Amino acid sequence: MTVSGLMTVPLLAALLVWILKGRLLRTILLSAAAVHTVLTGYVYFKGEESIVLRGIELGCSVREFGFGVLAITSLLFLLVSLHLCSWLKSDARAGELRGESHGMSKHTLVSLLLLFLGTMTLTALAQDFGTLWVAVEATTLASAPLINFHRSKTSLEAMWKYLLLCSLGIGMALLGTMLLSAALPEGSSLAFDAVKNADPQWFKAAFVFCFAGYGLKTGLAPFHSWLPDAHSEAPAPVSALLSGSLLNCALLGLVNIRDAAPEGLTGFCNGFFICFGIISLLFAAFFIIGQKDFKRMLAYSSVEHMGLAVLMIGFDCGVLVLLHMAFHSLTKMMLFLTAGNILLAYGTRKIEAVTGVLTRLPRNGMLWLAGMLLICGTPPSPLFFTELVLVKQAGILWGGVILLLLLIIFCAMAYVVIKMCMGSAAAAEFPEIDCRAEKLTRIPLLVLMLIIFSGAALMAETIMRYVQ
Repeated sequence: MTVSGLMTVPLLAALLVWILKGRLLRTILLSAAAVHTVLTGYVYFKGEESIVLRGIELGCSVREFGFGVLAITSLLFLLVSLHLCSWLKSDARAGELRGESHGMSKHTLVSLLLLFLGTMTLTALAQDFGTLWVAVEATTLASAPLINFHRSKTSLEAMWKYLLLCSLGIGMALLGTMLLSAALPEGSSLAFDAVKNADPQWFKAAFVFCFAGYGLKTGLAPFHSWLPDAHSEAPAPVSALLSGSLLNCALLGLVNIRDAAPEGLTGFCNGFFICFGIISLLFAAFFIIGQKDFKRMLAYSSVEHMGLAVLMIGFDCGVLVLLHMAFHSLTKMMLFLTAGNILLAYGTRKIEAVTGVLTRLPRNGMLWLAGMLLICGTPPSPLFFTELVLVKQAGILWGGVILLLLLIIFCAMAYVVIKMCMGSAAAAEFPEIDCRAEKLTRIPLLVLMLIIFSGAALMAETIMRYVQ
């Protein structure tokens, strides 16, 4: 009953928002997000279907991973919803002052966001490859219109690019699922546990197509070309969900197909994860250097961290993958919301046009600098610990390559962020919008404190282990 409620709540709320056409919009959105988070917590810790993760141990079942993704998604949606209620007013006011065309209506945006939450919930709770495929395709259909919120030519292009490329990926995943069905004994279901009995040769073919399909949706290079456009053109709250939640749901598809591999094929699957993880880091490092759009820079950072996540899967880092995904999602959400505030005040995503953020928007400037350090794994960021364990697990050769690429990405991002924060600030075009942008720092600041506290706790625990 509780699990069905997780699906029902966002879908009913989306229908209610659409029917009421904006009335009680804030109340419905926040109530649905809060109820979904409470139900997720109940299922995770108390319900019959609950699975509590006990410690950071190698080995993580599909069921645990799905509930972990669900918990991350639910928390992020609640935080983004709280931010969205204030952001909508400020974005509308900035559009009026700048004479920009009116974008998507509020009730359409909120109803699509709730529908998006419902489809991501179905993805996390799926127990067979057929349901998983339907759910991942549904996330594409629900999220694509959100990219075109401002209804500009570039956002429309980004939406269609996202829709077409992800549909191509999901088509490959469908072919992989059909091959998987052919690999099973007659009468077998596509349940995750049942696939262990698949014919090894057929499974290899199915794995290749599923990896390409779900890998495209995950944003792994070289299948990532939709991601920078979609993340940069979408409004800040939507970008936060695309990077922090959607990519995790797509990654879940890769985890499921890898964990379902018949005995003896785990090494074959891990080779794909390691190969495309390194390629993703290479692409991210190359394209972050000289980046001219600060939201696209964050998008390529998402490519980097999805690459790190699949490397952790390939090197059998177990539950560490969930830890990395959780703190990447929180940190990236904070950065995208802060980037949205900067965009609100400056009216441009061009890095060269944004200077003196610390002077003009001191709160956002502080968050922007801190977020950059945290996403690059600077202590006490929890990502420092996940990346450290990955480097140790990868060995000297691959560990050295990963460290070098992470160093390049850190230097490139640090150069951009420091360039934006320092220097003299141009006079505010609309002081009212600057004031609004500074007030929109409450949720990012709360997330920053949570991340630093968690990192400090991990550091203290690590020190205590060495002392003992």
